[in-house]
Amino acid sequence: MAQLWRWGAYLLYASFAFCIGSQFAWPAPEGQAPWQIVVFNAIYGVLGVVLAVRAWWHPGLDRRSRRAWGIIALSYLLLVVSGAVRSIVPGDGSFPTPGDTLRLVFAPVLLAGLLTLPLRTRGNRTRHKMWLDTALVMIGSGMLLWYFEAGANVDNAEKISGNALAAAIAYPSFDLVMIFGATVLLLRGASASVRRPAIMITLAMLALVVGDAYFGYRQLQLDHVIASDTWQYTCWMTGPFLLAMAAYEQVREAGNHRLRMEDPVARTAARLPYIAMGLGYALLVFAVHEYPMRTVGLVLGAVAMTSVVVARQIVALRENHELATTDTLTGLVNRRQLYARLRIAVARAGRGGNTVAAVLIDMNGFKQVNDTMGHEAGDQLLVAFGRVLRNNVFGTDVVGRLGGDEFAIVLHNIASPDNAIAVVKRIIDAMQEPVAIGDIAVQPQASFGIALALPGEDDADALLHRADLAMYQAKQNRTSGYAVHAPALL
Repeated sequence: MAQLWRWGAYLLYASFAFCIGSQFAWPAPEGQAPWQIVVFNAIYGVLGVVLAVRAWWHPGLDRRSRRAWGIIALSYLLLVVSGAVRSIVPGDGSFPTPGDTLRLVFAPVLLAGLLTLPLRTRGNRTRHKMWLDTALVMIGSGMLLWYFEAGANVDNAEKISGNALAAAIAYPSFDLVMIFGATVLLLRGASASVRRPAIMITLAMLALVVGDAYFGYRQLQLDHVIASDTWQYTCWMTGPFLLAMAAYEQVREAGNHRLRMEDPVARTAARLPYIAMGLGYALLVFAVHEYPMRTVGLVLGAVAMTSVVVARQIVALRENHELATTDTLTGLVNRRQLYARLRIAVARAGRGGNTVAAVLIDMNGFKQVNDTMGHEAGDQLLVAFGRVLRNNVFGTDVVGRLGGDEFAIVLHNIASPDNAIAVVKRIIDAMQEPVAIGDIAVQPQASFGIALALPGEDDADALLHRADLAMYQAKQNRTSGYAVHAPALL
């Protein structure tokens, strides 16, 4: 069944590639929508509704996820019906038409469904920061939509009809609703059980917004009502396709559904407020380029001053992040961050069919160095040993200090125990070179415990426990310096 779902996804992606490519290769006559867009939009729309309803009733999903997908299914239905109504009942220049009404209601209903999805839990301070970041993104997005869609129409309100003005204001407003939903989802993050479908819905919303903004901008530039072009059809095609794929992925993953709230790395989402601010200021500079130089100079000064403040804030945030995730003595990741990285690695390996290994390391003879040479010498030995570990693993692997003289390594993409053993042997060979502690040469010594994740295993704590058992076995044997605990793979 899993293979069937995978091939189904390949088929859908292939159909999307054909649809987009063929409309560029064989464009439709001017003023007519390409047949590919009409046909495949209808297919993706109906498929999205059917699969969203399936997710709504799927017994493998938790109650909150099912409720969210019920609301999302309603929004999908509104989008499909709006397209059908527009083709059956052509507009007569009035606004809103029945198709417009359904299309505009689609946005807040989809937003309600997104906010109902299980999202990551947050503390009060983090939640307040998220809402401030969301406000910053919304202000930047509002500036862009105002400039490209609504602002010029409002300035020329006396020259255009009331219906056109209402449409010019309504669509950007509802585009902002979709941007708001996408921003909240990206900044806060969905739980692991719905993360991939939620990201697809977010990208679909952004594609629809870009299509609306592009159409509005072209209409303003040409100063009259125009037909949609190939690029706009591409945006309007991408949205329904991704909405359908989101429901497809949710039903596909429902059998392995687990409501987990691990905290993934979200670097791109963290940059959103700064990207929005940069776009807003770039637009401001562009808009005033024809103003007197005195005004332009003040605007540029304000932009430069704000940029310095933002840069200082970024440096401070990075410093706080390093303090929270890094061992201050060795520069390696700390216990909390290593556990988080291991949980993510095990979860990804379970989905991708790869194998992760955990290596627990306990230094031998460290207490003697501390007692005879002092704590400062012991600290130097820990730093030197951490450097040996870091220099002998691959860039994707994670080295951390758990505390005291205990270290750990997370090894990714380990095909067999031999691969993990090869890494440990490389470290043991590097340990043969003594470390200079003051005027005394000290040779680091340690015991290594290796454990490989079992097929389908997603419990990082169990993996670490097996590595711990292997490490104590290595201490007792004192032969090779390492031991492996992987009963299902040896």
